Amino acid sequence: MEQILQFISNHATTIIVLSGIAVAAGLMWIGVKLDNHKTKIKEALTRRNRRYVANADTREIEENEDQDAAITPDTIRKYEMEFNRTCSWHGMLTQLIPIFPLLGILGTVAGLMLETKAGDMTAMLGSLDVALVTTFWGLIFAILLKIIEAVFPSRVIYDVEVMLDDFDKKMSLAEMFQNYRAQQ
Repeated sequence: MEQILQFISNHATTIIVLSGIAVAAGLMWIGVKLDNHKTKIKEALTRRNRRYVANADTREIEENEDQDAAITPDTIRKYEMEFNRTCSWHGMLTQLIPIFPLLGILGTVAGLMLETKAGDMTAMLGSLDVALVTTFWGLIFAILLKIIEAVFPSRVIYDVEVMLDDFDKKMSLAEMFQNYRAQQ
């Protein structure tokens, strides 16, 4: 048991800092990928929306001869699936954030347990230092990672979900309009 406590007290801070840097880098990387997906989806939706234009004179909807007209609802769905795969990685990294305070508490408990076994004042202060430093770094990374996650990837995810929801509504209306025209 004491070997485990010693290992934790010797390496807890390093594990917390390295893990925090890795998760922060992962969140930023995922944020960049999500932003790229957002741009791709936005461009595809914009091109799709330009396919049909209203004739100013006759007020009829006409099909625009656009080379980008190959964007279909299936293409949008493919982009959405790619986006959702990246979102799942974001979700996994987000689930790791609460681990950091727990790692800090683990270091605190290990330090305090070693403190009770310490015979002299220097060893007690060293154990107390481990207890406080691990808690400090665990909390710092939990707060930092939560801020990164809240500001960057989550905002992009929300924006894309709104765009795709709007697209779904437009497609439903177009289908309803097409069915109405077919009945007349």
